Amino acid sequence: MSIPVVMPQLGESVAEGTVIEWLKREGDRVQKDEAILAISTEKVDAEIPAPAAGVLSQILVKAGEVAPVGATLAIIVEGFASGTGIDLGAEAPITVPPPPAERQVPSAERLEGRFYSPAVRKLAEELGVNLEAVPGTGEGGRVTRRDIELFAQAKGAGPAAKEVVPKAAPEPRVDSAGEELIPLTKMRRTIADHMVRSVHIAPHVTSIAEADFTAIARYREAKKEIFRQAKGASLTFLPFIVKATAHVLREFPTVNARWTDEGIRIRRAIHLGIAIALEDGLVVPVLRNPGSKSLSDLAVAIADLVRRAQEGRLLPEELSGSTFTVNNFGADGNLIGTPILNQPEVGILGVGTIQKRPVVLTRQGEDAIAIRWMGYLCLSYDHRVVDGAVAGRFLQALRRTLETFIPGTGIWADPVLQTL
Repeated sequence: MSIPVVMPQLGESVAEGTVIEWLKREGDRVQKDEAILAISTEKVDAEIPAPAAGVLSQILVKAGEVAPVGATLAIIVEGFASGTGIDLGAEAPITVPPPPAERQVPSAERLEGRFYSPAVRKLAEELGVNLEAVPGTGEGGRVTRRDIELFAQAKGAGPAAKEVVPKAAPEPRVDSAGEELIPLTKMRRTIADHMVRSVHIAPHVTSIAEADFTAIARYREAKKEIFRQAKGASLTFLPFIVKATAHVLREFPTVNARWTDEGIRIRRAIHLGIAIALEDGLVVPVLRNPGSKSLSDLAVAIADLVRRAQEGRLLPEELSGSTFTVNNFGADGNLIGTPILNQPEVGILGVGTIQKRPVVLTRQGEDAIAIRWMGYLCLSYDHRVVDGAVAGRFLQALRRTLETFIPGTGIWADPVLQTL
């Protein structure tokens, strides 16, 4: 049976992608989920896995060509090619091209033309490795992460250490008026188009509430170091916010909805987009069913998404399907923001920096000033779907959920954290 390899949907607003390189040739045997090509879109570069095991019988879109989302890029025939002793079956005849001439590992002069995956480029930059000096052991001399790691380990032990070349800063393009022009990347242009479209489509309103994070901050302070040692991830405020948001969305289904001309469509599933800043833009990978995950699971999952987003290793299916988005702009010290909706969602939560502030508290009828960990919760919403009163009640429910944090109880039950 013939199985098409299609251009995936890498993000809600992405309409097309470019084939960077085919990692397999026509006639090659492939396994299910084995990477067979690399593609690039405005949002992310990704390696695309084979949808089934079989033989790559035909490549329809060559390297360097652009194809729309859903287009067939290649055909895989299930089974084995003739000559292996296993019949492909009458349904799927295939002719395997003659084996290509032996391919040599690219020389130093040809290395410039090699494809480096985003993960490889990121790792090389972090370790200070000159990619042109690394011998590749992958397909056609391709450099793998393992090649980079081994090369980095050998640095300083021999001549390889001299191969590191500092990355030259690009020359600024300054015109006669003294203005520098920064060319638009595909990601920047897509972000711009998506933001403009969002504010044109939906009437945005932002409501803001203040929350006391003191109980969470004290618990986090007591657990964060031992959690990092046990799980290899940071216990930030974000998992607590994500957990509370998923819980409260159940009470306010219209905030987890989308607008259509036929009516308001309520999303029964809750999948949260997590906005992650990159050097040249941002991506919003999806954390699916966060309400069913514990705090420790969320912390590890979020750290994994952030790491792979920065390395360019997000999977295609991780970039679409969110029903509500959380944006932690407080990580840079900002107090308040008015985030723009991630269409077609009708709500996005922005969280300001959480810091110690003097607060007036009333205890036993007396006012007192206390130092508390405070932060602002900023909800932008589509006023076609969500009214101000509903948004206000949502924020207050979220505030109460965060402020009444009691470790190990209710939604905060977490066997892993309890044992640390």
